[in-house]
This record gives sequence, structure tokens and C-alpha cells, in this order.
Amino acid sequence: MPIFYQKEDSRQVHKLEAPEQVTLIEIVRAVAGGVEIDLKVFEEDGDVVLTEEMLIEIVRSKPHPKLHFHRHHELKVTVHFNGREVTREAPPSMTIHRLKHWADDKFGIDAMHAAEHVLQLNGTTERPAASVHLGTLTPKHQHHVSFDLVPNERFQG
Repeated sequence: MPIFYQKEDSRQVHKLEAPEQVTLIEIVRAVAGGVEIDLKVFEEDGDVVLTEEMLIEIVRSKPHPKLHFHRHHELKVTVHFNGREVTREAPPSMTIHRLKHWADDKFGIDAMHAAEHVLQLNGTTERPAASVHLGTLTPKHQHHVSFDLVPNERFQG
């Protein structure tokens, strides 16, 4: 069965072909390349570290489960907008899409204006896709990431 996942230190979506009776330890070992690493497992946009039972239920109930593997249980996330900033603790499995909705709410941006803004990694021009997990964006073994909420590019003709 295919399991799709994102992980720390990698910006791509990976695919793991796992047997029907796979265990949590076997999946973590496969994701870590056979190296013993204490990786926590999350479901995409999930807030809790998965237990063996939770993982089995997800793998059995969803045709294409999406997981995230990271050393940290939570990340410190900061978003800057118009000279203000908001900070929160977030699971590494949180998507950019979910973080953007949270930031829009915290800054009081209505739906019409929210559509005109995107999250950009602080100090860069990189604008991660909505499906990217926060944990893929942290510097090696770090547990913090910072964004700017910026206007989306407008094309006028």
C-alpha cells in the first residue's frame, strides 16, 4: 500500500510502499533510511503524534495516507504582516494552507483580502505551496520557522 509523506530536511513528497501489516517502527526505520532516529509521526495537518494504533487505523482507512516525520513535536512559527507579528506553536505536519488561514484570522484579514496575500519564508522570495508541511521548511534540526504575509503577484493587462 502506498504511503505518501513529507519529512524534515527534505522539500519533496516521498512515497513508501508498505506491506499491509506494517508497524510504526518499520515505517520510521524505512523513512530514516535504516538509521535509528527518534522521529515522531503525524498525519497531515494532525496535531498529535501518532501511536501504533492510530497509525494502523489511518493506513487501513485511507487509500492514500499522508504523513509527516520530524524530530520535534512542535515548531515555533512566526508570521509578520504590516509591522506586526504573531507567533504560535504548531505541529510540523501543519500545512501552509492551514497556517495561512490562522494568520489571516489573527491579523483580522477578511476573505476577500486574504486571497490577495501569500506566505513567504522570511528573508527570501520563496513562497511554499499550500500543501507543504511546516516541518520541511525548518533549518536542519531546528524547531522554528518564520514567514512574511505578502501581497500575491498581480498581473494587470
